[in-house]
Amino acid sequence: MHTKPLSAKELLSIKKRSIFLFMLWQLVFALIIAIVLFFTNDYVYAYSFLLGCTVSIVPSFYMALRIFWGAKVRTAQQTVKLFYKGEAGKLIIAALLLALVFNFVQPLSAGLFFTGFGTVILSHWLSPVIIKY
Repeated sequence: MHTKPLSAKELLSIKKRSIFLFMLWQLVFALIIAIVLFFTNDYVYAYSFLLGCTVSIVPSFYMALRIFWGAKVRTAQQTVKLFYKGEAGKLIIAALLLALVFNFVQPLSAGLFFTGFGTVILSHWLSPVIIKY
């Protein structure tokens, strides 16, 4: 059985859906772990972990929006520009969120915060297994 190859637009649409679904799974995982921490330890541990995850997910969400906004096929040069601008924005957002959390959230378990932050970052290594295209 021979199937027609996907067009660039169809492939882009599948990628977009897969990436946003992956970020949704990251958020669900973070919420489950935070709920477990809430019931087994302390609410400070739970929200510290959840804040760490959020500070990592929000900049990634910005980057994904930046890359996939409009879902049109772009030249390689346009895509590279979007990646550079998106990565710069992602770093700025992450720095601002880190500063906000450490300045305004008290009490905070720094260990659980960075565990959540790092867990989301490390979960990107699983993306090739989860995202098929």
